[in-house]
Amino acid sequence: MTVPQQACRLLFVHRDPALATRIRGMLAPLCDPCYKVAHFTHLHDALTYLRVSPVDVVLVGPGPADEELLKAVRRLSADHPEVPVLSLAVSPTRDEMDDLRQAGARECLPVDEFTPEIWTRTFAFCQREAAISRELATVTARLDWLVHMDSLTGLLNRKGMERAILDELARCRTVDEDLLILLVDLDDFSRVNATLGHGVGDLVLVGAARRISESVREQDKVGRCGTDRFMIVLPGTTEAEGEVIAEKIRLAISRDVITAGEHRLTTTASLGLTAISPTSLSFDEVLAKAHFVLQRSKTSGKNRVARAASVAAVGLIRPVLEGPEMIAALLRGNVLQVSSQPIVNMEDGRIVSREMLTRGPEGPLHRPDNLFRFCQENDILPAVDLRCLKLCAKAASAMGPGTRYHVNIMPTTLLQTAASELIRVLLDGQDGGDGHCCLEISEQQLLGDPAVLVPPVRTLQAAGIKVAIDDVGFGNSCLEGLIMLHPQVMKVDKRLVRGLAVDPEMRRTLERLLRVADVLGAEVVAEGIENTEDYHILLEMGVRLGQGFLFGRPAPCQPITAPDAPSRAAAEA
Repeated sequence: MTVPQQACRLLFVHRDPALATRIRGMLAPLCDPCYKVAHFTHLHDALTYLRVSPVDVVLVGPGPADEELLKAVRRLSADHPEVPVLSLAVSPTRDEMDDLRQAGARECLPVDEFTPEIWTRTFAFCQREAAISRELATVTARLDWLVHMDSLTGLLNRKGMERAILDELARCRTVDEDLLILLVDLDDFSRVNATLGHGVGDLVLVGAARRISESVREQDKVGRCGTDRFMIVLPGTTEAEGEVIAEKIRLAISRDVITAGEHRLTTTASLGLTAISPTSLSFDEVLAKAHFVLQRSKTSGKNRVARAASVAAVGLIRPVLEGPEMIAALLRGNVLQVSSQPIVNMEDGRIVSREMLTRGPEGPLHRPDNLFRFCQENDILPAVDLRCLKLCAKAASAMGPGTRYHVNIMPTTLLQTAASELIRVLLDGQDGGDGHCCLEISEQQLLGDPAVLVPPVRTLQAAGIKVAIDDVGFGNSCLEGLIMLHPQVMKVDKRLVRGLAVDPEMRRTLERLLRVADVLGAEVVAEGIENTEDYHILLEMGVRLGQGFLFGRPAPCQPITAPDAPSRAAAEA
Protein backbone atom coordinates (compact mmCIF):
# COMPACT_ATOMS: atom_id res chain seq x y z
CA MET A 1 0.00 0.00 0.00
CA THR A 2 1.33 3.41 -0.92
CA VAL A 3 1.70 5.91 1.92
CA PRO A 4 0.10 9.23 0.89
CA GLN A 5 2.51 12.16 0.65
CA GLN A 6 1.89 14.92 3.20
CA ALA A 7 0.66 18.11 1.61
CA CYS A 8 2.69 21.31 1.68
CA ARG A 9 0.58 24.08 3.19
CA LEU A 10 1.22 27.29 1.26
CA LEU A 11 -0.01 30.75 2.25
CA PHE A 12 -0.08 33.29 -0.58
CA VAL A 13 -0.43 37.02 0.18
CA HIS A 14 -1.14 39.23 -2.83
CA ARG A 15 -3.71 41.83 -3.88
CA ASP A 16 -4.70 40.06 -7.15
CA PRO A 17 -6.90 36.90 -6.80
CA ALA A 18 -6.17 36.09 -10.47
CA LEU A 19 -2.50 35.53 -9.67
CA ALA A 20 -3.47 33.23 -6.82
CA THR A 21 -5.66 31.22 -9.21
CA ARG A 22 -2.78 31.01 -11.67
CA ILE A 23 -0.36 29.72 -9.01
CA ARG A 24 -2.92 27.15 -7.82
CA GLY A 25 -3.28 25.95 -11.41
CA MET A 26 0.49 25.65 -11.84
CA LEU A 27 0.94 23.72 -8.58
CA ALA A 28 -2.16 21.50 -8.94
CA PRO A 29 -0.53 18.86 -11.20
CA LEU A 30 2.24 18.31 -8.66
CA CYS A 31 1.76 15.39 -6.29
CA ASP A 32 5.15 14.88 -4.63
CA PRO A 33 4.23 16.74 -2.54
CA CYS A 34 0.83 18.10 -3.33
CA TYR A 35 0.15 21.72 -2.42
CA LYS A 36 -2.71 23.30 -0.51
CA VAL A 37 -2.82 27.04 -1.17
CA ALA A 38 -4.56 29.59 1.07
CA HIS A 39 -4.82 33.11 -0.38
CA PHE A 40 -5.39 36.50 1.26
CA THR A 41 -5.31 39.89 -0.41
CA HIS A 42 -4.48 41.79 2.82
CA LEU A 43 -1.51 41.28 5.13
CA HIS A 44 -3.68 41.82 8.21
CA ASP A 45 -5.90 38.87 7.28
CA ALA A 46 -2.88 36.68 6.52
CA LEU A 47 -1.36 37.40 9.95
CA THR A 48 -4.67 36.48 11.60
CA TYR A 49 -4.72 33.21 9.63
CA LEU A 50 -1.16 32.39 10.73
CA ARG A 51 -2.16 32.65 14.38
CA VAL A 52 -4.74 29.87 14.03
CA SER A 53 -3.55 27.68 11.13
CA PRO A 54 -0.19 25.91 10.64
CA VAL A 55 1.66 26.88 7.46
CA ASP A 56 4.76 25.40 5.84
CA VAL A 57 5.72 28.23 3.46
CA VAL A 58 4.55 31.84 2.98
CA LEU A 59 4.61 33.45 -0.47
CA VAL A 60 4.20 37.23 -0.44
CA GLY A 61 4.22 39.64 -3.36
CA PRO A 62 4.48 41.39 -5.60
CA GLY A 63 2.49 43.18 -2.89
CA PRO A 64 -0.51 42.86 -0.53
CA ALA A 65 -3.36 45.33 -0.86
CA ASP A 66 -2.55 47.09 2.42
CA GLU A 67 1.27 47.15 2.58
CA GLU A 68 4.46 47.53 0.55
CA LEU A 69 6.27 44.29 -0.30
CA LEU A 70 9.41 45.06 1.73
CA LYS A 71 7.43 45.99 4.84
CA ALA A 72 5.20 42.94 4.45
CA VAL A 73 8.22 40.59 4.28
CA ARG A 74 9.76 42.26 7.32
CA ARG A 75 6.50 41.96 9.31
CA LEU A 76 5.89 38.31 8.43
CA SER A 77 9.49 37.32 9.23
CA ALA A 78 9.45 39.16 12.55
CA ASP A 79 6.06 37.86 13.72
CA HIS A 80 6.59 34.25 12.55
CA PRO A 81 10.34 33.54 12.34
CA GLU A 82 9.69 29.79 12.38
CA VAL A 83 7.91 29.90 8.98
CA PRO A 84 10.05 30.46 5.85
CA VAL A 85 8.93 33.53 3.89
CA LEU A 86 9.55 33.73 0.14
CA SER A 87 8.93 36.87 -1.86
CA LEU A 88 7.54 37.11 -5.39
CA ALA A 89 8.63 39.97 -7.60
CA VAL A 90 8.37 40.90 -11.27
CA SER A 91 11.86 40.67 -12.84
CA PRO A 92 13.61 41.68 -9.60
CA THR A 93 17.03 43.32 -9.82
CA ARG A 94 19.94 42.10 -7.72
CA ASP A 95 19.60 45.08 -5.37
CA GLU A 96 15.87 44.41 -4.89
CA MET A 97 16.57 40.76 -4.13
CA ASP A 98 19.27 41.73 -1.59
CA ASP A 99 16.85 44.15 0.12
CA LEU A 100 14.18 41.46 0.37
CA ARG A 101 16.63 38.95 1.84
CA GLN A 102 17.81 41.49 4.41
CA ALA A 103 14.16 42.07 5.35
CA GLY A 104 13.83 38.36 6.12
CA ALA A 105 12.92 36.60 2.89
CA ARG A 106 14.61 33.21 2.53
CA GLU A 107 14.53 33.51 -1.25
CA CYS A 108 13.14 35.78 -3.98
CA LEU A 109 11.29 34.14 -6.89
CA PRO A 110 10.43 35.88 -10.20
CA VAL A 111 6.68 35.64 -10.62
CA ASP A 112 6.96 35.95 -14.40
CA GLU A 113 9.32 32.96 -14.72
CA PHE A 114 7.44 30.06 -13.12
CA THR A 115 9.43 26.83 -13.32
CA PRO A 116 7.76 24.05 -11.32
CA GLU A 117 11.00 22.19 -10.68
CA ILE A 118 12.84 25.27 -9.38
CA TRP A 119 9.91 26.44 -7.27
CA THR A 120 9.29 23.04 -5.64
CA ARG A 121 12.99 22.57 -4.90
CA THR A 122 13.06 26.03 -3.35
CA PHE A 123 10.03 25.21 -1.22
CA ALA A 124 11.58 21.91 -0.10
CA PHE A 125 14.92 23.55 0.71
CA CYS A 126 13.25 26.27 2.79
CA GLN A 127 11.20 23.66 4.65
CA ARG A 128 14.31 21.60 5.46
CA GLU A 129 16.16 24.73 6.54
CA ALA A 130 13.25 25.74 8.77
CA ALA A 131 13.11 22.24 10.29
CA ILE A 132 16.84 22.37 11.05
CA SER A 133 16.43 25.83 12.61
CA ARG A 134 13.57 24.58 14.82
CA GLU A 135 15.58 21.54 15.87
CA LEU A 136 18.60 23.74 16.61
CA ALA A 137 16.43 26.11 18.67
CA THR A 138 15.07 23.14 20.63
CA VAL A 139 18.56 21.80 21.31
CA THR A 140 19.80 25.28 22.27
CA ALA A 141 16.90 25.73 24.66
CA ARG A 142 17.61 22.32 26.17
CA LEU A 143 21.30 23.16 26.62
CA ASP A 144 20.38 26.48 28.18
CA TRP A 145 18.09 24.62 30.58
CA LEU A 146 20.84 22.16 31.50
CA VAL A 147 23.33 24.99 32.10
CA HIS A 148 21.05 27.28 34.11
CA MET A 149 18.56 24.97 35.85
CA ASP A 150 18.85 22.65 38.85
CA SER A 151 17.84 19.14 37.78
CA LEU A 152 16.53 18.10 41.22
CA THR A 153 14.20 21.00 42.00
CA GLY A 154 13.55 22.45 38.55
CA LEU A 155 14.63 25.89 39.82
CA LEU A 156 17.42 28.09 38.52
CA ASN A 157 20.85 26.87 39.57
CA ARG A 158 23.71 29.06 40.74
CA LYS A 159 24.65 30.08 37.19
CA GLY A 160 21.04 30.81 36.31
CA MET A 161 20.66 32.97 39.42
CA GLU A 162 23.84 34.82 38.56
CA ARG A 163 22.42 35.73 35.16
CA ALA A 164 19.07 36.76 36.64
CA ILE A 165 20.66 38.95 39.32
CA LEU A 166 23.07 40.70 36.96
CA ASP A 167 20.16 41.44 34.58
CA GLU A 168 18.10 42.87 37.44
CA LEU A 169 21.01 44.94 38.76
CA ALA A 170 21.43 46.47 35.29
CA ARG A 171 17.73 47.39 35.33
CA CYS A 172 17.98 48.80 38.86
CA ARG A 173 20.85 51.08 37.81
CA THR A 174 18.64 52.72 35.20
CA VAL A 175 15.94 53.56 37.77
CA ASP A 176 18.28 54.06 40.77
CA GLU A 177 16.61 51.59 43.11
CA ASP A 178 17.86 48.80 45.35
CA LEU A 179 17.16 45.16 44.56
CA LEU A 180 15.59 42.98 47.25
CA ILE A 181 17.14 39.53 47.69
CA LEU A 182 15.67 36.82 49.92
CA LEU A 183 17.94 33.99 51.05
CA VAL A 184 16.31 30.84 52.46
CA ASP A 185 18.30 28.26 54.42
CA LEU A 186 16.70 25.00 55.62
CA ASP A 187 17.29 24.41 59.33
CA ASP A 188 19.28 21.31 60.39
CA PHE A 189 19.28 19.87 56.89
CA SER A 190 22.63 18.12 57.31
CA ARG A 191 21.11 16.06 60.12
CA VAL A 192 18.35 14.88 57.76
CA ASN A 193 20.92 13.52 55.29
CA ALA A 194 22.99 11.96 58.08
CA THR A 195 20.12 10.19 59.85
CA LEU A 196 17.51 9.48 57.16
CA GLY A 197 19.64 9.38 54.03
CA HIS A 198 20.04 11.52 50.94
CA GLY A 199 16.84 10.15 49.37
CA VAL A 200 14.77 11.71 52.15
CA GLY A 201 16.93 14.83 51.91
CA ASP A 202 16.06 15.15 48.23
CA LEU A 203 12.36 14.90 49.10
CA VAL A 204 12.77 17.74 51.59
CA LEU A 205 14.54 19.90 48.98
CA VAL A 206 11.90 19.22 46.32
CA GLY A 207 9.11 20.00 48.80
CA ALA A 208 10.75 23.25 49.91
CA ALA A 209 11.31 24.29 46.28
CA ARG A 210 7.65 23.67 45.51
CA ARG A 211 6.47 25.66 48.53
CA ILE A 212 8.73 28.59 47.66
CA SER A 213 7.60 28.62 44.03
CA GLU A 214 3.96 28.62 45.12
CA SER A 215 4.54 31.57 47.46
CA VAL A 216 6.21 34.03 45.08
CA ARG A 217 4.88 36.19 42.27
CA GLU A 218 5.23 35.63 38.54
CA GLN A 219 7.98 38.22 38.15
CA ASP A 220 10.13 36.83 40.97
CA LYS A 221 13.12 34.60 40.20
CA VAL A 222 13.74 31.53 42.38
CA GLY A 223 16.91 29.46 42.41
CA ARG A 224 18.91 26.95 44.41
CA CYS A 225 22.36 28.35 45.23
CA GLY A 226 23.64 25.74 47.70
CA THR A 227 22.91 22.28 49.04
CA ASP A 228 19.96 23.44 51.16
CA ARG A 229 19.91 27.14 50.30
CA PHE A 230 17.53 28.96 48.00
CA MET A 231 17.57 32.53 46.68
CA ILE A 232 14.64 34.63 45.54
CA VAL A 233 15.07 37.84 43.53
CA LEU A 234 12.23 40.29 44.18
CA PRO A 235 12.34 42.99 41.46
CA GLY A 236 10.40 46.22 41.96
CA THR A 237 9.50 45.26 45.53
CA THR A 238 9.32 47.45 48.62
CA GLU A 239 10.73 46.20 51.90
CA ALA A 240 7.24 45.89 53.37
CA GLU A 241 6.16 43.70 50.43
CA GLY A 242 9.36 41.68 50.75
CA GLU A 243 8.65 40.97 54.42
CA VAL A 244 5.18 39.68 53.55
CA ILE A 245 6.60 37.34 50.88
CA ALA A 246 9.35 36.13 53.25
CA GLU A 247 6.88 35.33 56.03
CA LYS A 248 4.60 33.60 53.53
CA ILE A 249 7.49 31.36 52.41
CA ARG A 250 8.52 30.59 56.00
CA LEU A 251 5.01 29.48 56.91
CA ALA A 252 4.60 27.48 53.69
CA ILE A 253 7.82 25.53 54.25
CA SER A 254 6.91 24.73 57.86
CA ARG A 255 3.67 23.14 56.67
CA ASP A 256 5.52 20.27 54.98
CA VAL A 257 5.67 17.05 57.04
CA ILE A 258 7.58 14.07 55.62
CA THR A 259 7.14 10.57 57.08
CA ALA A 260 10.10 8.19 56.80
CA GLY A 261 9.50 4.95 58.71
CA GLU A 262 8.91 5.90 62.32
CA HIS A 263 10.18 9.42 61.76
CA ARG A 264 7.92 12.43 61.15
CA LEU A 265 9.97 15.34 59.86
CA THR A 266 8.77 18.95 59.92
CA THR A 267 10.87 21.30 57.83
CA THR A 268 11.67 24.84 58.94
CA ALA A 269 13.79 27.56 57.39
CA SER A 270 15.67 30.71 58.35
CA LEU A 271 15.37 33.63 55.96
CA GLY A 272 17.33 36.83 55.34
CA LEU A 273 15.89 39.76 53.38
CA THR A 274 18.53 42.13 52.00
CA ALA A 275 18.40 45.33 49.95
CA ILE A 276 21.27 45.18 47.44
CA SER A 277 22.69 48.35 45.95
CA PRO A 278 22.58 48.48 42.13
CA THR A 279 26.31 49.28 42.11
CA SER A 280 27.09 45.67 43.07
CA LEU A 281 29.09 44.00 40.32
CA SER A 282 28.95 40.24 40.79
CA PHE A 283 26.81 37.40 42.07
CA ASP A 284 29.37 36.56 44.77
CA GLU A 285 29.25 40.10 46.09
CA VAL A 286 25.45 39.92 46.33
CA LEU A 287 25.56 36.46 47.91
CA ALA A 288 28.08 37.55 50.56
CA LYS A 289 25.85 40.43 51.67
CA ALA A 290 22.71 38.30 51.69
CA HIS A 291 24.53 35.54 53.58
CA PHE A 292 25.57 38.00 56.30
CA VAL A 293 21.93 39.00 56.91
CA LEU A 294 20.86 35.35 56.89
CA GLN A 295 23.39 34.56 59.61
CA ARG A 296 21.58 37.05 61.85
CA SER A 297 18.44 34.97 61.45
CA LYS A 298 20.36 31.78 62.33
CA THR A 299 22.10 33.19 65.39
CA SER A 300 18.98 34.85 66.78
CA GLY A 301 16.97 31.64 66.61
CA LYS A 302 15.94 29.46 63.68
CA ASN A 303 12.66 29.46 61.76
CA ARG A 304 12.45 33.24 61.46
CA VAL A 305 13.11 36.13 59.09
CA ALA A 306 15.88 38.70 59.45
CA ARG A 307 15.81 41.94 57.50
CA ALA A 308 18.34 44.66 56.66
CA ALA A 309 18.03 47.68 54.42
CA SER A 310 21.69 47.05 53.60
CA VAL A 311 24.73 45.63 55.35
CA ALA A 312 24.46 47.45 58.66
CA ALA A 313 26.75 50.39 59.31
CA VAL A 314 29.09 50.06 62.28
CA GLY A 315 31.08 52.50 64.34
CA LEU A 316 34.58 51.87 65.64
CA ILE A 317 35.84 48.40 64.77
CA ARG A 318 37.90 46.38 67.23
CA PRO A 319 41.17 45.11 65.70
CA VAL A 320 40.16 41.44 65.86
CA LEU A 321 40.23 38.65 63.32
CA GLU A 322 36.68 37.48 63.85
CA GLY A 323 33.17 38.69 64.46
CA PRO A 324 30.14 39.69 62.36
CA GLU A 325 30.84 43.39 62.99
CA MET A 326 34.11 43.17 61.09
CA ILE A 327 32.50 41.24 58.22
CA ALA A 328 29.77 43.87 57.92
CA ALA A 329 32.31 46.68 57.98
CA LEU A 330 34.44 45.06 55.26
CA LEU A 331 31.40 44.48 53.05
CA ARG A 332 30.48 48.15 53.40
CA GLY A 333 34.08 49.21 52.83
CA ASN A 334 34.10 51.88 55.53
CA VAL A 335 37.14 50.37 57.31
CA LEU A 336 39.22 50.00 54.15
CA GLN A 337 41.98 52.52 53.46
CA VAL A 338 43.25 53.48 49.99
CA SER A 339 46.84 54.56 49.38
CA SER A 340 48.84 55.22 46.24
CA GLN A 341 52.49 54.53 45.42
CA PRO A 342 54.27 56.11 42.44
CA ILE A 343 55.57 54.14 39.47
CA VAL A 344 58.46 56.12 37.97
CA ASN A 345 60.53 56.30 34.83
CA MET A 346 63.91 55.42 36.34
CA GLU A 347 65.81 57.21 33.59
CA ASP A 348 64.54 60.68 34.51
CA GLY A 349 62.55 60.20 37.75
CA ARG A 350 59.15 61.17 36.26
CA ILE A 351 56.03 59.66 37.85
CA VAL A 352 54.31 57.83 34.99
CA SER A 353 51.54 56.12 36.97
CA ARG A 354 50.39 55.22 40.48
CA GLU A 355 49.47 51.89 41.99
CA MET A 356 46.32 52.14 44.11
CA LEU A 357 46.65 49.95 47.22
CA THR A 358 44.06 48.91 49.81
CA ARG A 359 44.73 48.28 53.49
CA GLY A 360 42.46 46.96 56.20
CA PRO A 361 41.71 48.66 59.54
CA GLU A 362 44.52 49.28 62.02
CA GLY A 363 45.51 46.05 63.74
CA PRO A 364 46.07 42.52 62.43
CA LEU A 365 43.94 43.10 59.31
CA HIS A 366 45.95 46.09 58.16
CA ARG A 367 48.33 43.84 56.20
CA PRO A 368 46.79 42.81 52.86
CA ASP A 369 47.70 39.13 53.26
CA ASN A 370 45.95 38.96 56.67
CA LEU A 371 42.98 40.92 55.34
CA PHE A 372 42.38 38.65 52.36
CA ARG A 373 42.98 35.48 54.36
CA PHE A 374 40.32 36.63 56.83
CA CYS A 375 37.94 37.35 53.94
CA GLN A 376 38.61 33.94 52.42
CA GLU A 377 37.91 32.16 55.71
CA ASN A 378 34.60 34.01 56.02
CA ASP A 379 33.57 33.45 52.39
CA ILE A 380 33.49 37.15 51.49
CA LEU A 381 36.71 37.38 49.47
CA PRO A 382 35.21 38.19 46.01
CA ALA A 383 32.87 40.79 47.53
CA VAL A 384 35.66 42.55 49.45
CA ASP A 385 38.05 42.33 46.49
CA LEU A 386 35.47 44.11 44.34
CA ARG A 387 34.93 46.67 47.07
CA CYS A 388 38.67 47.39 47.11
CA LEU A 389 38.69 47.76 43.32
CA LYS A 390 35.79 50.22 43.37
CA LEU A 391 37.36 52.28 46.16
CA CYS A 392 40.69 52.41 44.33
CA ALA A 393 39.06 53.42 41.03
CA LYS A 394 37.14 56.18 42.78
CA ALA A 395 40.26 57.41 44.57
CA ALA A 396 42.15 57.55 41.25
CA SER A 397 39.28 59.43 39.63
CA ALA A 398 39.42 61.99 42.45
CA MET A 399 43.04 62.73 41.53
CA GLY A 400 41.87 64.28 38.27
CA PRO A 401 40.71 63.23 34.80
CA GLY A 402 43.14 61.04 32.89
CA THR A 403 45.13 60.02 35.98
CA ARG A 404 47.10 56.91 35.12
CA TYR A 405 46.81 54.21 37.72
CA HIS A 406 47.24 50.52 38.45
CA VAL A 407 44.71 48.54 40.49
CA ASN A 408 44.77 44.91 41.64
CA ILE A 409 42.21 42.17 41.14
CA MET A 410 42.25 38.50 42.08
CA PRO A 411 41.87 35.94 39.28
CA THR A 412 38.79 34.40 40.90
CA THR A 413 37.14 37.82 41.11
CA LEU A 414 38.00 38.54 37.47
CA LEU A 415 36.49 35.21 36.48
CA GLN A 416 33.27 35.71 38.47
CA THR A 417 32.59 39.34 37.49
CA ALA A 418 31.21 40.44 34.13
CA ALA A 419 33.94 42.21 32.15
CA SER A 420 31.42 44.88 31.12
CA GLU A 421 30.87 45.78 34.79
CA LEU A 422 34.61 46.02 35.44
CA ILE A 423 35.00 48.27 32.40
CA ARG A 424 32.19 50.52 33.61
CA VAL A 425 33.80 50.96 37.04
CA LEU A 426 37.41 51.30 35.87
CA LEU A 427 36.81 53.77 33.06
CA ASP A 428 34.07 55.72 34.89
CA GLY A 429 32.89 57.43 31.73
CA GLN A 430 36.40 58.26 30.51
CA ASP A 431 37.85 57.26 27.16
CA GLY A 432 39.88 54.13 27.85
CA GLY A 433 41.75 54.30 24.54
CA ASP A 434 44.85 55.87 26.09
CA GLY A 435 45.28 52.97 28.54
CA HIS A 436 45.21 55.21 31.62
CA CYS A 437 44.03 52.24 33.72
CA CYS A 438 46.05 49.05 34.22
CA LEU A 439 44.49 46.02 35.92
CA GLU A 440 47.03 43.88 37.79
CA ILE A 441 46.43 40.13 38.15
CA SER A 442 48.54 38.47 40.81
CA GLU A 443 50.70 35.63 39.45
CA GLN A 444 50.71 34.16 42.96
CA GLN A 445 46.99 33.50 42.64
CA LEU A 446 46.75 32.41 39.01
CA LEU A 447 44.33 29.52 38.56
CA GLY A 448 45.52 26.07 37.57
CA ASP A 449 44.58 26.74 33.95
CA PRO A 450 45.21 30.39 32.98
CA ALA A 451 43.19 29.80 29.78
CA VAL A 452 39.94 30.44 31.68
CA LEU A 453 41.04 34.06 32.17
CA VAL A 454 41.75 34.70 28.48
CA PRO A 455 38.19 35.79 27.45
CA PRO A 456 37.74 38.47 30.17
CA VAL A 457 41.33 39.67 29.70
CA ARG A 458 40.80 40.11 25.95
CA THR A 459 37.55 42.01 26.56
CA LEU A 460 39.26 44.38 28.99
CA GLN A 461 42.18 44.95 26.62
CA ALA A 462 39.81 45.66 23.74
CA ALA A 463 38.17 48.35 25.89
CA GLY A 464 41.52 50.10 26.34
CA ILE A 465 42.31 48.76 29.82
CA LYS A 466 45.86 47.50 30.12
CA VAL A 467 46.43 44.16 31.83
CA ALA A 468 49.48 43.42 33.96
CA ILE A 469 50.70 40.20 35.53
CA ASP A 470 51.85 41.05 39.05
CA ASP A 471 54.47 39.22 41.13
CA VAL A 472 56.14 37.67 38.07
CA GLY A 473 58.84 35.23 39.11
CA PHE A 474 57.10 34.17 42.30
CA GLY A 475 54.79 31.28 41.35
CA ASN A 476 55.13 28.08 39.37
CA SER A 477 52.82 28.92 36.45
CA CYS A 478 54.51 32.19 35.52
CA LEU A 479 55.54 31.34 31.94
CA GLU A 480 52.27 29.61 31.05
CA GLY A 481 50.23 32.53 32.36
CA LEU A 482 52.33 35.09 30.52
CA ILE A 483 52.11 33.31 27.19
CA MET A 484 48.36 32.69 27.34
CA LEU A 485 47.25 36.03 28.79
CA HIS A 486 49.69 38.16 26.77
CA PRO A 487 49.71 41.13 29.18
CA GLN A 488 50.89 44.61 28.21
CA VAL A 489 52.78 44.94 31.51
CA MET A 490 54.95 42.54 33.56
CA LYS A 491 55.62 43.48 37.18
CA VAL A 492 58.71 41.70 38.50
CA ASP A 493 58.29 40.46 42.06
CA LYS A 494 60.38 42.21 44.71
CA ARG A 495 62.06 38.87 45.57
CA LEU A 496 63.77 39.04 42.17
CA VAL A 497 64.85 42.66 42.76
CA ARG A 498 66.11 42.96 46.33
CA GLY A 499 69.74 41.87 46.37
CA LEU A 500 70.05 41.98 42.60
CA ALA A 501 73.37 43.84 42.86
CA VAL A 502 75.04 41.02 44.85
CA ASP A 503 73.37 37.89 43.42
CA PRO A 504 74.47 36.80 39.91
CA GLU A 505 71.93 33.94 39.78
CA MET A 506 69.12 36.41 40.46
CA ARG A 507 70.37 38.57 37.58
CA ARG A 508 70.39 35.57 35.20
CA THR A 509 66.80 34.73 36.19
CA LEU A 510 65.75 38.32 35.59
CA GLU A 511 67.49 38.35 32.19
CA ARG A 512 65.41 35.34 31.12
CA LEU A 513 62.22 37.10 32.20
CA LEU A 514 63.23 40.22 30.30
CA ARG A 515 63.66 38.15 27.13
CA VAL A 516 60.13 36.77 27.60
CA ALA A 517 58.84 40.34 28.05
CA ASP A 518 60.61 41.41 24.88
CA VAL A 519 58.99 38.59 22.89
CA LEU A 520 55.55 39.49 24.30
CA GLY A 521 56.11 43.20 23.74
CA ALA A 522 55.31 43.88 27.40
CA GLU A 523 56.56 46.77 29.52
CA VAL A 524 58.49 45.71 32.62
CA VAL A 525 58.02 47.31 36.04
CA ALA A 526 60.44 46.29 38.78
CA GLU A 527 58.87 46.29 42.26
CA GLY A 528 60.48 46.62 45.69
CA ILE A 529 63.40 48.87 44.73
CA GLU A 530 64.87 50.12 48.02
CA ASN A 531 68.53 50.94 47.36
CA THR A 532 70.59 52.63 44.68
CA GLU A 533 72.74 49.55 44.01
CA ASP A 534 69.77 47.48 42.78
CA TYR A 535 68.46 50.54 40.94
CA HIS A 536 71.66 50.94 38.89
CA ILE A 537 71.77 47.22 38.00
CA LEU A 538 68.17 47.39 36.78
CA LEU A 539 69.01 50.38 34.57
CA GLU A 540 72.02 48.52 33.14
CA MET A 541 69.76 45.55 32.34
CA GLY A 542 67.37 47.82 30.43
CA VAL A 543 64.50 47.99 32.95
CA ARG A 544 62.94 51.43 32.50
CA LEU A 545 60.07 51.53 35.03
CA GLY A 546 60.35 50.98 38.77
CA GLN A 547 58.43 51.12 42.02
CA GLY A 548 59.58 50.96 45.62
CA PHE A 549 60.53 52.87 48.77
CA LEU A 550 63.48 54.43 46.93
CA PHE A 551 61.00 56.51 44.91
CA GLY A 552 58.18 56.87 47.42
CA ARG A 553 56.23 55.00 50.05
CA PRO A 554 52.46 54.43 49.77
CA ALA A 555 50.65 57.64 50.75
CA PRO A 556 47.03 57.65 52.00
CA CYS A 557 44.47 59.07 49.61
CA GLN A 558 41.65 61.33 50.70
CA PRO A 559 38.86 59.35 52.44
CA ILE A 560 36.51 57.88 49.87
CA THR A 561 32.80 57.38 50.49
CA ALA A 562 31.78 53.78 49.91
CA PRO A 563 30.75 53.64 46.22
CA ASP A 564 27.59 51.66 46.88
CA ALA A 565 26.23 53.43 49.93
CA PRO A 566 22.53 52.74 50.59
CA SER A 567 19.99 54.70 48.58
CA ARG A 568 18.16 57.54 50.33
CA ALA A 569 15.16 55.33 50.99
CA ALA A 570 17.38 52.64 52.52
CA ALA A 571 19.22 55.19 54.66
CA GLU A 572 15.96 56.55 56.05
CA ALA A 573 14.57 53.08 56.80
